[in-house]
Amino acid sequence: MEYGALKNFESKFKYLSRLVLIVFAVLLIRLWQLQIMEGSAIMVKSRQNQTRVVRINAPRGMIYDRKGKILATSQFSHHVSVVPEDIEDKPEELALLCKILKLTPAELRTKLQPNPKYPRSDYQYVPIMKNLDPDTVIRLKEAQLNLAGVEVDEVPIRFYPYRELGCHLFGYTREIDLQELLQLRDKGYHPGDPIGKTGLERTYEDFLRGSGGGKIYEADIHGRPLRLLENREPVPGYDLHLTIDLKLQAAAEKALDAQLAWLQKYTQWKNAKSGAVLALDPRNGDILAMVSKPGFDPNWFSGVMSREVADSIYQNPLHPLTNRTIQGEFAPGSTFKPLTVLSALMEHKVTLDDQFYCNGFDPVYGQNFKCWTVTNRFGPKAHFRENVIDGLKNSCNIVMGELSSRVGPEILAKYSRAFGLGKPTGLQLYPGEASGLVPDPEWKRKHTREKTWFDIETKMFGIGQTYLTVTPLQLAQVYAALANRGKLYRPRLVSKITSAAGRPVAKFAPQVVQDLKLPPDVQAIIQEGLMEVIGDGGTAASAFRGFPIERYPIAGKTGTAQKPPYDNSGVFACYAPARRPRIVIVVFVEQGGSGSGGAAPIARKILEAYFHLDKPLRRPLSAPPRSRVPQPDSAVNGVSVPEPLPGSATPPAESLPAGNEPHAGTAVPSESRPQTESPQPAVPAGDSPGF
Repeated sequence: MEYGALKNFESKFKYLSRLVLIVFAVLLIRLWQLQIMEGSAIMVKSRQNQTRVVRINAPRGMIYDRKGKILATSQFSHHVSVVPEDIEDKPEELALLCKILKLTPAELRTKLQPNPKYPRSDYQYVPIMKNLDPDTVIRLKEAQLNLAGVEVDEVPIRFYPYRELGCHLFGYTREIDLQELLQLRDKGYHPGDPIGKTGLERTYEDFLRGSGGGKIYEADIHGRPLRLLENREPVPGYDLHLTIDLKLQAAAEKALDAQLAWLQKYTQWKNAKSGAVLALDPRNGDILAMVSKPGFDPNWFSGVMSREVADSIYQNPLHPLTNRTIQGEFAPGSTFKPLTVLSALMEHKVTLDDQFYCNGFDPVYGQNFKCWTVTNRFGPKAHFRENVIDGLKNSCNIVMGELSSRVGPEILAKYSRAFGLGKPTGLQLYPGEASGLVPDPEWKRKHTREKTWFDIETKMFGIGQTYLTVTPLQLAQVYAALANRGKLYRPRLVSKITSAAGRPVAKFAPQVVQDLKLPPDVQAIIQEGLMEVIGDGGTAASAFRGFPIERYPIAGKTGTAQKPPYDNSGVFACYAPARRPRIVIVVFVEQGGSGSGGAAPIARKILEAYFHLDKPLRRPLSAPPRSRVPQPDSAVNGVSVPEPLPGSATPPAESLPAGNEPHAGTAVPSESRPQTESPQPAVPAGDSPGF
């Protein structure tokens, strides 16, 4: 019996020993898995449970005008971020946070939900609300001890101290969207980061964005910070130094706003609600002013945009986001006529001794091609005897039609393209330039139902109508080349890029893209005709009456762009001083009637500002409070800044005449013009900073 009991005990002991060995082996295997195979991942997760990372965006680089005036900078705003893992299972804390931020629980949970297309690390702060008001910031900080995983930070946001002024130049920044995140994840972008969307902000994004920093905290088991483990300061973006002159930009904006308001209130041109102005230095291609109306306040895009503001932008039939100076395609009207004269002179189809006779109607086409004098209410119905200089001075359609027929459409197209029409100028400004259109018989055969090119279309081409379209920048290039005897510079907006400390990063020198080497006698004839336009009896004489043209002679040309069924648009182009040009100005006033009454008065105001002939204006410039960066001077040489989304403006001090601008009597052919795709300028290569 004792033997049997002992045998039974041994058997049980063996089973128990085997069980212990099996359990021990399982524990060893699991321990090996935890320490060897999964040790690194577990250690990382453990550290994540103990630490919290707060990302800090870098201030974007500053944007300066040519004289060092601040045009775009950064100011600080309070944002709140949350670690979802620290708060999502704590209903009392969620309720408190909802109460402070005035959110519903559903809204807060939506903000905390991760996006499966762009996964984030665990225990990472997620931004949920920006631009907090001071009262909300105080309440959050007071409740922070009772809110795990909630952080309130000061974050730099883009700020434009002059509001709408230069808006199409700068563009705007906005929170990066999902599509951009997926495309740019290798460049260090994160959800909530600001990114340039249009204009210089987009074109030079890689330079302006800077390199983000951050803070790493040790946290307790509830996710509350205990101590700071690491602090990496963000590196500000590079600064852009523009060729823009702030004083001239402000003068151009004010002049265009006032003229549009004047035309709507006091003339028949009630639809004159949009336009463009461009001023550049013909000696180097520097763009001095670039204005497109209507505009917008780029500060609207830095925060939460109201429905009313969004509708005023996105539902506006005048498309305020469109930069008309480089994307608007217009018929140049009579401002094209200097190229018609140049083509005839260069091809030896006319001399200064040639005489033309204008009785108001073309000798072949009669009523179908007539001079603008036929509808003149106050003067003679014809120009009678003229030479080419008289033809420019009087903007005579009969003279220009005859010259066009002599040279033919191919030659007109040849010289148009030589002066840069029909293709982008090369200016780097997102979303790119429209190409415009230079037609010829071959183009018509390929792109229209009516394959035959008629002689009357050649005449229409020569007076800047038919299918011909240009952008304001292209037309400014034409007049800059005329002023320079054919030397054409690439338009330039950015002169240099520097670091925040002033270290040079890049410099952009003036670049000659073409030198046509116009013969001096050809340029002299054209210039004399353009100066006669401004003088007594010229089509722009009324707009410049009282201007000191003896001291500052001007060479210019009025024009009327036709686009049925819309009202005629006014165009004016000029350069000054005529014999030593320093500035070229082009003005388009959509549905503004005429160049002499609608556009030329704007150019006059800009020239008065450029030559310091204007009277100082006293309204100061101010910025919103709480900016922690240097603020602009209280005035820019006495020039005030337009308010966002201009409303009514007071009429100019002088009574601006709504004179009779020359225009062709024949409607533009109704063939639809092809839509050209605007090329996008390449973003400059540079550092790809990111946190």
